[in-house]
Amino acid sequence: MTNPLIDKYNEIYGKKEKPKLPRIEDYEGEETFADELKKSKPPILKSYDLDDLKTSFQQVAEQLQNDEAQVVSMNMEFGDHMNKITFEVYLDV
Repeated sequence: MTNPLIDKYNEIYGKKEKPKLPRIEDYEGEETFADELKKSKPPILKSYDLDDLKTSFQQVAEQLQNDEAQVVSMNMEFGDHMNKITFEVYLDV
């Protein structure tokens, strides 16, 4: 048993067909995302010695004072036992 409203809709507008999935052959010659990633250069990441955080912080603070770095964002978290402030800093390389 079919729904008469659906039958009337199909009679007026025609029955809808399922969409066709794209085929791989339709995209021949186009670069994939992986190909684009191979061509692009990854950003240069600079890390500091985790054993000596005080020195690392001082290095970043000095770069900020010399306008060699820029603070992009700051996040503050307050907890029961510890408060945390995180700075996101971009360095001029």
